[in-house]
Amino acid sequence: MWVGSNTEIHENIEQKAVLENAVMERTKELEHANKELVFQVEEKGKQAAALIIANRELQSFSYIASHDLQEPLRKIHTFAGLIRENENQNLSDKGKDYFRRIQSSAARMRRLIEDLLAYASTNAMERRFEKTELKIIIEDVKTELKEAIFEKHAIIESTELCPVNIISFQFRQLMHNLISNALKFSNPGRPPHIIIKGRIEHGNILNIKNPALLSRAFLLNKNYCHICVNDNGIGFEPEFNDRIFEVFQRLHSKDEYEGTGIGLAIVKKIVENHNGIITASGVLGKGATFDIYIPHN
Repeated sequence: MWVGSNTEIHENIEQKAVLENAVMERTKELEHANKELVFQVEEKGKQAAALIIANRELQSFSYIASHDLQEPLRKIHTFAGLIRENENQNLSDKGKDYFRRIQSSAARMRRLIEDLLAYASTNAMERRFEKTELKIIIEDVKTELKEAIFEKHAIIESTELCPVNIISFQFRQLMHNLISNALKFSNPGRPPHIIIKGRIEHGNILNIKNPALLSRAFLLNKNYCHICVNDNGIGFEPEFNDRIFEVFQRLHSKDEYEGTGIGLAIVKKIVENHNGIITASGVLGKGATFDIYIPHN
């Protein structure tokens, strides 16, 4: 009887020791987790402070670029134009050509500054998502580009468009860039024909239809608004399918086609701001297609 009680006492002591050790280990784990949490909070605080400073610097840069840099360019462009107009009879043909080049370079620099500002500000601006009809945005862009559309006898079809939750002013910029690109890089031998379509598709269907996009990880339980912008322009080689979205990526010289090489980089950034995916595919001499996938809800 005494031995049995002694055994029970030993078992209780061992169980108590095991329990105490487990409690101590758990306490250490919690202390470590707490320290890690405090560290992460402090790091996030530092990152937030750094972000505030970065935003202030961006605002300062934007002000300088908007005023201090552009004002001299405006004057260069204006005075070069006045000299060409008022002193035309006193200039040689070579002199007239020099002033034309000055005006062209000043105008190109202004466009570059404006595009850089647009690219830099897409993340800094307030993001307010609204359910919007894409047809309304496309009609607005067509109005803005009315002269270019008329000049090139362009046809723009926009049917089967789905409503989508977007940042309206950013998406207007996106559609403006894509449509103006299609007009700019049109084939000289035929009028531009731009087709814009949109439809709701499920993530698992997209993964099956687009095996090349599996690495982009469409969410299987999500619906996406698939917007396709197709044109019959000069197109591009397949090797540029991904590179075309890089900043300053130009497939043609500035003498052939105007542009700064930032427009499609802005498009990609806007799509990413919407948690979406964009791909490009081209056939040289036949046209280009841009596929945009935006979460529907």
